[in-house]
Amino acid sequence: MAFTNYETEQLHKALLKETRRCAVTLGMKKTSVDQLTKAVGIAKGSFYKFYESKEMAFFAVLKSIHTELYGVADQVLRRNGGLPTSERAAEAVLAVCRRLSDTGDMVFIEHDAKLLLQRLPDDIKNVHYHDDETHIRLLLEKYDLMPNRGISLAAPRYGD
Repeated sequence: MAFTNYETEQLHKALLKETRRCAVTLGMKKTSVDQLTKAVGIAKGSFYKFYESKEMAFFAVLKSIHTELYGVADQVLRRNGGLPTSERAAEAVLAVCRRLSDTGDMVFIEHDAKLLLQRLPDDIKNVHYHDDETHIRLLLEKYDLMPNRGISLAAPRYGD
């Protein structure tokens, strides 16, 4: 059975939401594709129209969390423009930490992010790493928080 564009969009959102719920409550290893598809009411085969694998579904959750956290940091930095640089940065970091705690997303990151990244293809990890670095750099530049234009935000590569 083919889904309409609207149904596809809604099912994609539902799968992402359910995967995120499972990420926080069960963890990636204890979550199966069967669980995810039953929760949203689709056949297991339909899952693979949305994601190549269970790991890619959890990776979508990780990317969604990152996007939300960038939004939180951006909002706090914008709102606290009158504070000294170090205080603005500290407020942004605290807001991100609160968000991780309030949503329970930190549980997923602490328990499953390393395993997830080990299971992802290198090309996907490298693009994600590059995108993360770019987002952070743009956020820092947007609010004039780059202490030295020559510094690198580079962290050790995944798996190092």
